[in-house]
Amino acid sequence: MIRRPRLTTAIAVIAAVLVIPLLPAAAAAPVAGADYKGRIAGAPTGENKVTFTVSARGKSVTDMRVGPWVLTLECGSGGDPPAQTSKPAPIRNDKFTAHVVYRAPDDTVVARATVTGKFLRDGKEKGVVTAVLETGNCPSHSLPYTTHAK
Repeated sequence: MIRRPRLTTAIAVIAAVLVIPLLPAAAAAPVAGADYKGRIAGAPTGENKVTFTVSARGKSVTDMRVGPWVLTLECGSGGDPPAQTSKPAPIRNDKFTAHVVYRAPDDTVVARATVTGKFLRDGKEKGVVTAVLETGNCPSHSLPYTTHAK
C-alpha cells in the first residue's frame, strides 16, 4: 500500500489553494507614486477627464480631479470651471472612494463628485464617477471611467 504519493499530492493541493488567491492581489496593486489619467465613458468632451496620483507608499489616492467641469450633461454650466478640492482617499484591498468638491469664486459649493475605483493589473484602474450639482434641478449622474498609470 503506497500512501506517500497521496499525502504529497494532498499537501501540494492545499499549498496551492492557500497561495493562489494571494497572486492576483499582488498583481493588481496600485503603482506607488504614479499619476493616473483617463476618461469618463459617455461624458461630454471637456467634462470627461479623470486624473489622480497614488501616494509614494501606495497607500492613498491624492489630487483627484474630475473635469475641469463636473458632469453637467443636460444641465450645462457657463463661465470658468469651478475650483476643485479633494482630500487623500485611503486605498484598501486595491479599492478607494474619493470625494471632489467644486467651489465657485465666492467659495460656495456648486457640485460634488464621488469617485469609486479599483486598481487592476498592469497599471490600469477603473471605476465610477457620480456627480451631483448643488444648485438647480439637475439630476445626479453616474458614469464609468478608466485610467492608467503614466
